[in-house]
Amino acid sequence: MGRQLPGIGMRKVKSLFAVALSFAVWQVVRIWFPQFHVHPLFGYIYAIIEMRDSVEKTRQFGLRRIKATFLGLAIGLLALPLSERFGAYAGPGIGFAAVDLLIILTGVLITLWLAELLRCENFCGIAAIIFVICLVRDRNTDVNSYLYAILRVFQTLLGVFSAWVVNTLICPRHEGENG
Repeated sequence: MGRQLPGIGMRKVKSLFAVALSFAVWQVVRIWFPQFHVHPLFGYIYAIIEMRDSVEKTRQFGLRRIKATFLGLAIGLLALPLSERFGAYAGPGIGFAAVDLLIILTGVLITLWLAELLRCENFCGIAAIIFVICLVRDRNTDVNSYLYAILRVFQTLLGVFSAWVVNTLICPRHEGENG
């Protein structure tokens, strides 16, 4: 006997709605900033990750993710000038990479420690990921480093918000309900 194929349940359908909502909101943002990419990559990622099976879990996990996201952004924005300044002293090539890596490693450690201290619980890693996203980017583009970091965090919040809207307003399911 073959294995039965999985069904397309409500959580999968809600994830699709959340991704579509992220896309729609991002297109409104692009009216004022047409140079932005068509797809909000981080919005999609976090709309999918944040989709939970109940309204309560979406709210609970979403608030922790947002706290962790802002923590990672704050530390990332503080580390950006260090990366740019010390990287310039080190010069191009391996010197720059070594200095940048040292700043990234230090920042990840500080971010993880602070996230635990601030009780981000299961989202300490997300705080560190947001920190890394702020620092690691293609430096061959004309996009300002600070704007890039803020955009990525905005997309993260967009994904969390989209999952919350879909799970709370469009397809609500509360703890203990079947479905």
